[in-house]
Amino acid sequence: MNWKKYLIFWFKTSGLSFQAVISTRGASAIFIAGKLIRFFFFIWFLIILEDRIEKVAGYTLSQLILFFLVFNVFDLFGQLFFRGIYWFREDVVSGNFDFNLIKPINPLVQILTVHTDFLDLPLFFIVIAVLGKYIVALPLINLFAFAVVSISGIILVTAFHIFVAALGVITTEVDHTIMIYRDLTTMARFPIDIYTDAIRAILTFVIPIALVFTFPAKALLALLSLKWILFSIIFSLVIFWLSLKLWHYALTQYSSASS
Repeated sequence: MNWKKYLIFWFKTSGLSFQAVISTRGASAIFIAGKLIRFFFFIWFLIILEDRIEKVAGYTLSQLILFFLVFNVFDLFGQLFFRGIYWFREDVVSGNFDFNLIKPINPLVQILTVHTDFLDLPLFFIVIAVLGKYIVALPLINLFAFAVVSISGIILVTAFHIFVAALGVITTEVDHTIMIYRDLTTMARFPIDIYTDAIRAILTFVIPIALVFTFPAKALLALLSLKWILFSIIFSLVIFWLSLKLWHYALTQYSSASS
C-alpha cells in the first residue's frame, strides 16, 4: 500500500472539511460549545453522585470518571476520523459510489475518511489532556497494557464502521445502522460490570462494545488479566478480518448506477 498517497488524500479531504467548518463559524462554535457543556455536565453528574453512593459495581468515583474519559477517547476517535460513513448512503443511492470505485484510492478508505469532523477535535484534546493527568502516575506495565488493548479497540472501531459500510452497499441502509451502533456504545459510558451477566456476555462476545470502551480502562487500573488482553487482540483481528470479508462480498452485490 502506498501510504504517502493515502496520507495526501486524507490531508486534502481534511482540508475541505476544515473549510466547511470555517465557512459556518457561528454554527460550528455553538455545536462545539454544546459538546463541551454536555461533557462537563456529565462529569458534574458523576461528582454529585459521590455524596449519595460510595461505589458503583465496586468502582470509586475516580475510577468511574476514568471509564468515562476512556469511553470518550474511542467514541470521539470514530466520529473524528470515520465521519464519512454518515454520508455514504447518499452516494450509494445516487450512484456517486461508482466514482469511488474507479479512483486509484481504495474505495473503503474514501468512504470512511472523506470527512474529518473537526467539531469533535477540541473535546478530543480536552479528554486526552484530562486522561493524561489521571494516568501519568500509573505504573508502566499498566500503560503498556492500556496501549495494547487500545490498539485492539481502534481495530474494532474500524471494523464496526466497515460492517456499516458493507451493509450500506447491500441494503442501502446506513443511517439506522450507524445510529444503532452509537446508541449501543453509550452503554459503555460506565463499566459493563453494572449490567447483568447476560448483557455483559452480549457486550463482550456478540457486540464487543466492552472490548473497545471498558477493557482499556480496566487495563489502566490493572484489572484486566493477561488472558483477556490476548483475547482482545485475537478477537479484534478476527472481527476486522470478517468485516473485510463482508465488504468484499458487498462489492459483488453492488449494482452500478449505469447498470
